[in-house]
Amino acid sequence: MKKRFLGFLCISILLFLSQSSQSAQIQYQEEPKKLDVPYVPTPQKVVEGMLRLAEVGKNDLVYDLGCGDGRIVITAAQKFGAHAIGIDIDPDRINEAKENAAQAGVKDLVQFIQDDLFSADIHKATVVTLYLLTSVNLKLRPKLLHVLKPGTRIVSHDFSMEEWQPDKSTTVFDNEDSHKVFFWVVPANVTGSWEWTMPSGLGPGVGKKNYTLQMDQLFQWTNGTVTADGVQMLLMDARLNGDKLQFSIEEETKRQRVILFFEGRVNGNLIDGTVTAQIGAQGGAKAVKKSWKARRNPSTIKLLDVPK
Repeated sequence: MKKRFLGFLCISILLFLSQSSQSAQIQYQEEPKKLDVPYVPTPQKVVEGMLRLAEVGKNDLVYDLGCGDGRIVITAAQKFGAHAIGIDIDPDRINEAKENAAQAGVKDLVQFIQDDLFSADIHKATVVTLYLLTSVNLKLRPKLLHVLKPGTRIVSHDFSMEEWQPDKSTTVFDNEDSHKVFFWVVPANVTGSWEWTMPSGLGPGVGKKNYTLQMDQLFQWTNGTVTADGVQMLLMDARLNGDKLQFSIEEETKRQRVILFFEGRVNGNLIDGTVTAQIGAQGGAKAVKKSWKARRNPSTIKLLDVPK
């Protein structure tokens, strides 16, 4: 009798553990991933205002992060002729977006992917659209600055990037409601030490000098110092727009005052462009234009943003 009771007890325990394991497994499988933001659709007028502010066109590839029912992606294709991709972690939203795209007749121009916007591959985007929260924008900001190509446009409905001030912003009115729209251009990373050699002042009969440009950067704003053969010079009017950098310096040669205007495109650790020398007093100045290349020491680069 005792043996029978012990056998029955063991079988009961095994059945209980098996059922508990299956229950836990089912519960784990059915538990949905937590959404970073609640689903709130963007009004259609705001959708079109966002895409206009970003100057979306037929040559663009638009990524909408947190695409919801797909309305931004569909509008980018339907009204602006762009290819577009929507990313959302919610499978119900993805299915809804696909149905809406089919009804709109833009299936050949759009794609919807169920994925986490923090891990999704977005490096091919020329435009990124957002309707998230400021806290989520800030978590996403280092990825946007690191992964996206310089010159990529970003537009956000209602929520900012805090210290990364927008290049432009506008207000879109929908009935009695007003909606803020922010716009940024992803800047190239120009931090660090750049060097080049060229004739002093670009004038005839002058020797070459070794120039060093030390650049600091806060998102799209830049400043720094320039030295020529170790002598510090004044850096003026430094501007950065995407991968386009320009600045000017003033130096005195033995003969006359010279202002050098530099402009070029940043491609990794190379800047390739032109330098124009304004020689003499402004009223009677003559201009000399030459090609210009600068190279950066990779070990001097600083991150534009770090994960928070």
